[in-house]
Amino acid sequence: MKKLFFLLPVLLLADVDPFKAGLNSANPYGLTPQEKAILQNKKNIQKNSNSIKNLKNTLESLKSQLAQKFVQYDQSISDLSNKLSSFDTILSEIDATKISLDNIKKELKDTNLTEIKQRIKVLEQKVAKLEEQNGAIKKTIEEITKIQNENFQNLSNSIQEILNQIKKINTNTSLSPKEAFKKAKKYFFDGKLSKAKDLFLYSLHKKYLPATSSYYLGEIAYKQGRYKEALAYYKKSISLYPKKTSFTDRLLYHTGISFLKLNQRKNARLTFEKLIHDFPNSKYAKSAQKELEK
Repeated sequence: MKKLFFLLPVLLLADVDPFKAGLNSANPYGLTPQEKAILQNKKNIQKNSNSIKNLKNTLESLKSQLAQKFVQYDQSISDLSNKLSSFDTILSEIDATKISLDNIKKELKDTNLTEIKQRIKVLEQKVAKLEEQNGAIKKTIEEITKIQNENFQNLSNSIQEILNQIKKINTNTSLSPKEAFKKAKKYFFDGKLSKAKDLFLYSLHKKYLPATSSYYLGEIAYKQGRYKEALAYYKKSISLYPKKTSFTDRLLYHTGISFLKLNQRKNARLTFEKLIHDFPNSKYAKSAQKELEK
């Protein structure tokens, strides 16, 4: 009894409630070993719960960052695709081959298989060949452009020469255009080319059978070795009357020969091929075939 009276003041001064000293207390005390173990497990569970929560937050943040990165990568891939589509077929094939070559080289880092090495060698040769072809095509285009520019300039000069010749014609001749044309043909077949030329220029100036007059003027220039001038008259003749005539096959053949004389072999070949196609039974087509076989 004395012991109880002695403990009472101590309990009052400590503000301790002996009925709240269990596991549910904020500051539990007086626990048994088993209760202490339970309490420790609760603390560990709470700690793990906090760790899991923090990991979830971190994971959500990483997911958000990865999503942004994927959007950026998708945009980058889209931009690259748009740029690659603008390249021509040869360059695209070169790029694709180079990519395959890079992939094989990466595989080769961990192996020395002979088959893979051979594939790399084949692809490298293919890339070199494609680049060579691309360079050749580019060079050919430049050469064709140069030839076309020269042809245009030569044609312009020849047409100007024709106009100058027409201006010099004596338009006061007493002959009618028809009479002049008829007389010009006689001079032509008699070999009097200079006299024939003046009268054909007159008939052309008067627009009498202009396509035929231009043809004969081309023939005169051809016979005299003035091939640029001949080409100009031949072109004018065809432009005035593009349908087939009795002299079209001869005109095409002499056009092709004129190109050869001017060292324009590509234009000559195209002209001979057109002659053979349009006039397969003509003697000039046979001559054109012989020229192509040379």
